[in-house]
Amino acid sequence: MSLTKTAEKQQTLAKIAGENPTHRFSNLYHLMYLDEWLLQAANVVLDKPGSDTAGVDNQTKSAFKARIEEELFFLAQELKQKTYRPHPVRRAYVPKNDGTRRPLGIPTLRDRIVQEALRAILDPIYESDFCHYSFGFRKGRCTMDAIAPILWLFARSLKYYYVIEGDIKSYFDNVQHRKLLRILRKRIVDKNLLDLIWKFLNAGVMENGLFEKTEAGVPQGGIISPLLANVYLHEFDKWAETKWNFSVYERHKRRLNKQGNFRLVRYADDFVILSNGSIAAVRAVKQEVKEFLKTKLFLELSEKKTKLTHINDGFTFLGFHIQRVKAGERLVVHLRPSKEAKQKIKTQIKEMTTRKTCNRDEYIQLTLLNAKVRGWAEYYRHTHLVKDMYEITRYTWYRYLNWLQGKYKGSQKDELIKERTRVIYRINRWTAKTREGGKTYFTYQWYPTRKEINRCYYPSKGRDDFPHPYLRIISNEPPQIATTVQGRAG
Repeated sequence: MSLTKTAEKQQTLAKIAGENPTHRFSNLYHLMYLDEWLLQAANVVLDKPGSDTAGVDNQTKSAFKARIEEELFFLAQELKQKTYRPHPVRRAYVPKNDGTRRPLGIPTLRDRIVQEALRAILDPIYESDFCHYSFGFRKGRCTMDAIAPILWLFARSLKYYYVIEGDIKSYFDNVQHRKLLRILRKRIVDKNLLDLIWKFLNAGVMENGLFEKTEAGVPQGGIISPLLANVYLHEFDKWAETKWNFSVYERHKRRLNKQGNFRLVRYADDFVILSNGSIAAVRAVKQEVKEFLKTKLFLELSEKKTKLTHINDGFTFLGFHIQRVKAGERLVVHLRPSKEAKQKIKTQIKEMTTRKTCNRDEYIQLTLLNAKVRGWAEYYRHTHLVKDMYEITRYTWYRYLNWLQGKYKGSQKDELIKERTRVIYRINRWTAKTREGGKTYFTYQWYPTRKEINRCYYPSKGRDDFPHPYLRIISNEPPQIATTVQGRAG
């Protein structure tokens, strides 16, 4: 099976799933131990930056690649003979914006490859099922695709004014394994494949040399986890569509009868529900959502973080702050980076310009700062106020000055500014240069001018604007195989 054959098989799975929503797949497990299927999974995993991080077996990427043929041969044999057992994941923690830490589960390289092979089977099937307003961890979709329909619904003619800001308590830690298997069986009846998923769910966690059983949850950090998490919350999406997915005529009729309409927009475990109904109706829906999640999915909404908000008061979603404000004689909806997102980038810039980094070359330091700030600005380039970007670049300007003063102790601030700044595109910026190989390289501080960033409106996309990632025409060019998408900012 060549790479093209692999993509063709994925296309076949997607086509069957799309044409027959009730079809249950029964002959899938054999794909797991095909040499080409495993090799492709290995290439996807090893190409990711995170593949340098070892699991509990301490096997490094370089060690695995040095004997990749042997490793994949034994892996295929274990899968074929059904003797494969995943290792426990290694517990690690990353800081969150609220000061707490998010637990991650890092699988071994071998387990990541098997998970990628498994994901490559399941993803084409479930991409045919997932709802239009589900955006997280899906190929060809990003955070702005989730934000755009929200802005469109806040148009004055539609009168969506109320927002339920949903927050599920520790979602990834509370996915119920048996419930997830029951949901998977609606589509998958291949016992061997389901057994493999069950093994991953119950592989356990190693932390500080101690083993802990995992009786619930999917580890954040596992390749298969985002897909399984989406499959689980797809039940929520379907429930919402059944209740609120009316035609244009029906929605208009409901408005005439003073009934509200509702729209769920979900990105992984973050969701908002928008409404143009009364405050009483919105409160009732919030309670309905709470009851559904609790009784059907065994999940709990955080009372503290699940809020009911009016668009005039504003709310934060996926690192963006959305609020209706008065601009002259009219009301407009502004999309801006959240306060938390701005504070996070400032903290990162501050850490990059502390005294302990003063041994860096000026050219390298300015290049690193530009990459950090420009990357942040690119993520927020569809926001409405450029002043938010200038706030970050001006902060960077002063942090770089502080860094120079630390690097050249005793130097005068005015002298540093005079010697190392230049007006470019009408803005006084820091500059730096270096010599290498007889050549001089020059750089200057990045700013969000029209020449340096393409700030533009991001259109809301309809269903036809998201082609199925596995149903494109197979060409002679190597097809792209879906991987999990980027994380959230802010």
